[in-house]
Amino acid sequence: MSMDRALIESFLEGVAKTRALVLGDLMLDEYIWGAVDRISPEAPVQIVEVKRKELRLGGAGNVINNLLTLNCQVDVVSVVGDDDDGQFLLRRLEERGVMQHGVFSQLERVTSRKTRVLASNQQIVRIDQETKAEISAESEERILTHVRNSVSSLDVIYLSDYQKGVMTDRLLQEVIDIGRSAKVPVLVDPKGEDYSKYRGATLLTPNRKEAQLATGLTITDEGSLLAVGRKLRETLELEALVLTRSEEGMTVFSSAGE
Repeated sequence: MSMDRALIESFLEGVAKTRALVLGDLMLDEYIWGAVDRISPEAPVQIVEVKRKELRLGGAGNVINNLLTLNCQVDVVSVVGDDDDGQFLLRRLEERGVMQHGVFSQLERVTSRKTRVLASNQQIVRIDQETKAEISAESEERILTHVRNSVSSLDVIYLSDYQKGVMTDRLLQEVIDIGRSAKVPVLVDPKGEDYSKYRGATLLTPNRKEAQLATGLTITDEGSLLAVGRKLRETLELEALVLTRSEEGMTVFSSAGE
């Protein structure tokens, strides 16, 4: 037991010295908790009497929160709207000690906010405010310039893709190339069905459902799971792939074929 503890403490000490760059879709997660005890006279809908509200970092912000919990130094790169939510995001990042000089605002873009209304221990409705269109070529250039200028001081680049328009195909491939050239690992939390945009990354972390969509294969047992993982790793020329399996843990596929 003491040996395990020493190993964990040694790992955490090493992680705390890590400088990570997180590039992805930033958003706000808003939670509104309330009580329902009557129906509106205006329409057949429930009236929620608000008891409590909370606004959290969401999307790529989840990755940032996890890295900060491990005491990593975090640099974030993204695009937000030129709006109040964008300013709020920047303030929250600054308060948490995150370097956010690489977060750029873009006119006529709406910062992503997902509002969940909960009552009687269940979610009643979710309201999404966001822009899903791809960021402008100018925003792409600003991001790439920031990544090129900072890559020499990085230990890892983490790409968090929520398909909200920041992670364009061009941006993904160029950032992966920048990381490879500088020998900085590029880790990707993927989305969508076309994984070719992640080709050449160091590591991908799809879950079972995502891996099936990306390969067109069905996972029914251990053998088919291994076939899906190996196909993804080889096709995308990854150094490794981690296939997450919910309560069954995860399976790691290495370039050695293990």
